[in-house]
Amino acid sequence: MALAAAAIGAAAATIAIFSFVLGRIATNAYGATGDFLDFYAAGYLARTGQGAHLYDPAVIDATQRFLYPGGFDEAIGFPFPVFVAWLFAPISRLPFTAAYVLYMAIMAALLIGLLCLLGRQLSDVPKPARWLFLTCAALALPSLATVVFGQVDLIVLAGLLGGYLLLRADRRALAGLSLCLVLVKPHLLLGVALLLLWRRDWRTIGVLAAVGVPLLILPVLLTGPAALADYARELIADPGSGRELSVNGDVMANWRGFIVSATNSDRLIFWVPGALVIAAGATAAALSRWRSAAGAVAFDRDYSLAVLLPLLVSPHLHSQSLVVGLLPAALVLRAYLGPSAPPERRGRAVNVMLLTYTLLFALPFLATQGLSLTVFLVVGGYLALSLRWPGGDTAGAQGFSAEPDRAPSRARAA
Repeated sequence: MALAAAAIGAAAATIAIFSFVLGRIATNAYGATGDFLDFYAAGYLARTGQGAHLYDPAVIDATQRFLYPGGFDEAIGFPFPVFVAWLFAPISRLPFTAAYVLYMAIMAALLIGLLCLLGRQLSDVPKPARWLFLTCAALALPSLATVVFGQVDLIVLAGLLGGYLLLRADRRALAGLSLCLVLVKPHLLLGVALLLLWRRDWRTIGVLAAVGVPLLILPVLLTGPAALADYARELIADPGSGRELSVNGDVMANWRGFIVSATNSDRLIFWVPGALVIAAGATAAALSRWRSAAGAVAFDRDYSLAVLLPLLVSPHLHSQSLVVGLLPAALVLRAYLGPSAPPERRGRAVNVMLLTYTLLFALPFLATQGLSLTVFLVVGGYLALSLRWPGGDTAGAQGFSAEPDRAPSRARAA
């Protein structure tokens, strides 16, 4: 009951805060910018023939201030591939407020659609637990932040979920196409790409490469050859400093965020060694799991670890990107509360859901007060899934083949 009350209180407070933030952003209040302004300004630059300046801090700063008359202290950089700017070019024709409200509505609809798909994966889970999970998923801080601040992480989740469903259905070419959506934030594809290589799933990799590489390269060539070098410099400079643009390393949901918030310094020497240890350990844990068993249960575990792996590896990770964890959370809940699960598991599952839901509110807010501890929640969840997946390894379970190049049974594809 205490956890439920805490979760309800956290949800009510956060909805109120985000509603206030939404109103300030939409009305161009001073200092109330969101991530959407970054994409909106990039789309404007691409549409008006200034795409070569996407990674120029001075131009980005001037463009954002020109497009958002309310004003703000620091502009946000654009550490995304060039094609993302072109995706936002059409919506940049609208005034900022209209474009922001339209994009927020699109993201809210996408969240509802993704939750419906996740709900279908939980058809064997008792209805109260299923609805509690979906409610927590809809109102969790990463979900709300992605919608209200106008981020693209729900597009990433859509690509990862589509890839999972299509791989389970042995539609591997389409799975590769779905995974191209993740390229809006390429680093979040790292784990799944590594899993596909480990499984030698050449059909999925081939489609992903055939579509993804031109998607990343051709817009750069059309924009101007210098854009590729500028993008590379942006990625290299971002882990070490924000240059003239805001990076906010102290509130990140990774090891960098913890160290920067604790030391008040973003120097590489302080956080890179620990980040490398975590990345190496997480990768080793994933590889050891991936080689240990076959079957549908093991594939769910392997894909979940692949989805979560970039959250421990990336040097740039904010709370909204944790929304990709909804997919592993749904898969572990299905494994934990399947038809054969004993009744006592339900109470434990409810407590874990409510505790996680509360922490996803409390830890990011604690980060804004000066100490980012979210990395410990991410590492703890990853360790729990890698060390003991509910139901065990179940070698040879129906639904997914041990060998990617052999067609799995479709009888229990979902």
